[in-house]
Amino acid sequence: MDTPTAPEPGSIRTRLTEDCAELERLLSGLPGADEKVPEQIHAIRKLGKSLRGGFSLIGLQNTAGREIQAVGRLLSTTRDATSRRNTWKRLEWNEQPETANAITRLLDQETECHRPPAESIAWCAARAAEARAILDALDEETLSRRARSGVAKLRRKVKKRSRNLGSRDDCEFHETRKALKAYLGALKYLPKESAPPAGVEQLANLLGDENDLATFSAWLDGHGFSARLVPDLWKHLLKRTRKVHRKAIRSAKKLDS
Repeated sequence: MDTPTAPEPGSIRTRLTEDCAELERLLSGLPGADEKVPEQIHAIRKLGKSLRGGFSLIGLQNTAGREIQAVGRLLSTTRDATSRRNTWKRLEWNEQPETANAITRLLDQETECHRPPAESIAWCAARAAEARAILDALDEETLSRRARSGVAKLRRKVKKRSRNLGSRDDCEFHETRKALKAYLGALKYLPKESAPPAGVEQLANLLGDENDLATFSAWLDGHGFSARLVPDLWKHLLKRTRKVHRKAIRSAKKLDS
């Protein structure tokens, strides 16, 4: 994994400022038609992930980054429900039709989306504005210094997490995914010729699948579809999860090769 060249600090500031403004613009569009809300929320959360990586690049992950994180969490309900439904479809389990139908109908109901209240949208817009204010308060010398070392720090964290993948517990998959998201988000604010090193995006996708399976498992258990009541489903789910784990571990090992 070679470290990409850091851009000029002004470029980072400009790109982050523009994306914060874009986030505010997308939020202002949420009062539109209900049927467009899921697409708008997806775009907002996707941009938010990039912004959080950019703020991690310059050491603002615990200030401006948390402001952006709050936006994603507030708007997560519908998007998370859609991810759970997609995960369920990919499992292709129908050993007990009545149980499968109960799960399907409940997931369908949860994905019905209406736009968030105007007050919630305004609160999110304020978070984006606050993130931009925090960025504006960072002086050029500090931004430049942090940018020079930021990419290397994020890259080292990815390598360290990837090296430990599968050697401890399942929490490592989640922590590695978080490190990858920050690194890939930061790359957006580097020169255009900077691209993710080979294998990074593949690993990120696998860890995304692992996270989907983990959150769906928690949803199943929380809604009464426990391993005791539906053991065949949980065996199927565990088999799929272990398969993704093996693929992710193999992919992670390639990052050091």
